[in-house]
Amino acid sequence: MESLSLSHSVVNNLNQAFDEHTKINRHLQTGKRVMNASDDAGEASKLGKTKMDLIKNRMIQGNLQNSLSLLQAQDGMFKVIGNILDRSSELKIRFESPVANAAEKEAYNKEFTELQGELRSIAQSKWNGISLFSTQDSRTLFGAPIDTPDLLQQSNESGTDAALKLSRWGIYHFEPPEETTSLDKKLLAITLTDESEGYGAAEYKGRDPNNPANVPTYDAIGEAKFLKDKAAWEAFTSGLGITAEIAVVVAPSIFSTEADDTGAIDADGGEVVPADYDEVTDLAGFASVYRGMGRERFSLAGSGLTPSMPDPNDQADFLWAKFQEMTNNGSELPDALGVFVDNSGSLYFNEVNDALFQFVDRVRTTYPSIILPSDDLTSGSGPSAVDLATDPNGETIDRTEVGVFRGISLSGAEDWINQSQMALQNLIDNDPTFQAALTTDQEDPTLALSAYTQAELVGFLDTLIQARGQNAAEQQRIRNEIEELQGRVVGLEQSIEVGEGLDIPMAMGVFHRTKDQVDLNAQLVAAAKDMENVLYTDFL
Repeated sequence: MESLSLSHSVVNNLNQAFDEHTKINRHLQTGKRVMNASDDAGEASKLGKTKMDLIKNRMIQGNLQNSLSLLQAQDGMFKVIGNILDRSSELKIRFESPVANAAEKEAYNKEFTELQGELRSIAQSKWNGISLFSTQDSRTLFGAPIDTPDLLQQSNESGTDAALKLSRWGIYHFEPPEETTSLDKKLLAITLTDESEGYGAAEYKGRDPNNPANVPTYDAIGEAKFLKDKAAWEAFTSGLGITAEIAVVVAPSIFSTEADDTGAIDADGGEVVPADYDEVTDLAGFASVYRGMGRERFSLAGSGLTPSMPDPNDQADFLWAKFQEMTNNGSELPDALGVFVDNSGSLYFNEVNDALFQFVDRVRTTYPSIILPSDDLTSGSGPSAVDLATDPNGETIDRTEVGVFRGISLSGAEDWINQSQMALQNLIDNDPTFQAALTTDQEDPTLALSAYTQAELVGFLDTLIQARGQNAAEQQRIRNEIEELQGRVVGLEQSIEVGEGLDIPMAMGVFHRTKDQVDLNAQLVAAAKDMENVLYTDFL
């Protein structure tokens, strides 16, 4: 038993010596004294903090370098702004010259407006997604900011020093909202038609007097078109950011496909919705139907028929009464009003034109806040050929001609939803007055030279000089901080090197000592093994 215990003791000593030798060998290979917390708990904690300080130091240096780049980009813009302000001051001097004529002053103002536009473009400059400038009121060409003026930058690893300031100066500029918002505008489209029924490609209700069996097929086609046009109208107005309603004014026609052989006016007054649809419930929220308006004449030679409501004054009164009904007697007015007429053939523009011009004039006079299409807007193949001097009301405009005549849109089909959308788009594209109804109210950011004194323009330059001086000082402070941080890097790296550093001569002494212990214990293990073998043989 004693020999067995001795053998175990020798083996344990060998293992311990081997572990110590392996450990010192790793230290020699890496050159580091502290590789694990167990090597020196206190020194390991100190080294961990020093390494973290070094990481923070380098990160802050990177941030400071970015801040320096931002200030340098800002200073580059200051140089351009200086040129603009210099030129503005020069234009003011020329503008005030007693020998400058009106044309020259207009040219100076035009250039000054362009210079203000350049300033507003510069105001939106960014570096790495960060705005170089804050904002100002539209009259101040360059000045102190009126919102979010400065950026702050940490200057050391511990955050104990005061943060460095990066100044942002103010130039007026408009920042559109990131999300599309409603313009809160309301449009009323008054669309005149006689019907939307038949077997063509632009009807909402099927009708084929020559073959009634085809009606269900045309009904299905008409309903599909109605739903498609309705969805397109809603998407169109939503995309513009407005709410819109179509007022469908129905003037029945003797030319309707439902008219009998005697040429009588439609018995049902002209259908404008698909079969089995209700004009009230199925149009709720986007359109309303108004019936009862007639027309001046029927262009059916020899028919001898008497038109309904032939007096344009009566027609205009009818439209006015319905408009008052639509707007709750003027208490719920739209921002804009458009008038569209079905001139596809069964209804003629010249049968309702006089009444429409009276009505529009009455709206313009009574409710001047409503934006109406320009009276001088005339376009399209037929309308544009009309001589306004001899035919101011468009009496010679033939059926099927499309376009705009004196602000009233003429359509060539009876799909009144689609035609209203097309007419509205046409007005937006071609009528600046009407387009104004669909834009937000914004202050004009440009002013004329006469709005400024020479002293004010010089004052903007003085402020710019101050800004450039402050920018230069901030750049220098950042450079100083970077140099200081770089100096501390050397000290931190040396501390880490000393803390981790290995005393090579001492380590080599430990290496040789542990190696000798390993060799000695290995010999003892071998001797103990031989002794165990002898004892075992004697025992047998």
